[in-house]
This record gives sequence, structure tokens and C-alpha cells, in this order.
Amino acid sequence: FLIERSTGNTFTCGATNAAGTQILTMGTTGTYTTNAAWRHLLISWDLATALTHLYINDVSDNSTTLATNDTIDYTQADWSIGGAGTGAFKLNGCLAELYFAVGTFLDFSVIHNRRKFISASGKPVHLGTTGALPTGTAPIVYQRLASGAAASSFATNLGTGGNFTITGALTTGSSTPST
Repeated sequence: FLIERSTGNTFTCGATNAAGTQILTMGTTGTYTTNAAWRHLLISWDLATALTHLYINDVSDNSTTLATNDTIDYTQADWSIGGAGTGAFKLNGCLAELYFAVGTFLDFSVIHNRRKFISASGKPVHLGTTGALPTGTAPIVYQRLASGAAASSFATNLGTGGNFTITGALTTGSSTPST
């Protein structure tokens, strides 16, 4: 399972089944070049019904090319955020929060579901100390950096999964998506 900004400046999301066969491929049609602007991404899918959503800054920008009714393989021993587990493919940018709830589908075409994550003014909303506010259940991964916290605390998973190990060094951004 991978989400990335491609060399063509589009965001893409893809996933495979246990056999390594690609079963989900979605991305943006718009391009998003590197700049100092924060971007809010919401991505959801229900492969049983081939329903997918990808929103950038509360606007739908979804081009799905593959949504096969199959099971995504989430059983990798090591998960990584902001790069590969080896330290390669490092993200050149800032992450404020990451919320990942395996097996929970939210239909983001319903504005009420988007408001659980982004306000009408385009600012992120508080998801709770464990990320449980949007659905009533903490997700498997919920990473956030509280104001004034050390960058290394981003490795602490506030969700139900395990913590992460930092490969390299993290620094805090010069701004936040709330400002």
C-alpha cells in the first residue's frame, strides 16, 4: 500500500493483494507542485463496491483506474511513513497528521464525513487524543505532532498499532496547517 506524489506532480494511491497483484490504483488529475502550501488529503475506498474518493483541500480530484473486489495485503512486517523502511524515497515535505483506519470506509462525497477531518474554512479539525473522534474507534495508525512537541514524538503512534522507529532525522516545519 503506497501513497506518493509522483514525478509528474500528481498524488497516487495504490495497493496490492497478498499475491502482489495490483488491485487499487487511484490518483489526482490535477498537479501539485512543490511550494510552501499545506495540502489536506482525504482518501477512501470500498473495493467491494468499487467506490473510491480522493479529495485535496476539500475538493474531489479522483481518477481511479483500478478498484478490484479483493483484499488489500496489510500484513507487511514493517510499515513506513514519509519514505521506505530502508530510509530511501524520503518525503521532502511536512506531515502534520496521518490517520489510517484499515477496514473503515467513509464516503467522502458526503460533506458531513469530510467535516470530521477538515473544516468548512479548510483547516484540519481535532480528531481526539487517539484519533477516535471521526468514527468512535481509534484507527490503527494515528500520527500527529502536538504544538511545541519534539519532532521525534511523531514516531509515537496514538492509534492502536505499534510505534514507529525514526530512520534519519525529523525536524518541525516552519508553519502548521492550522495557521
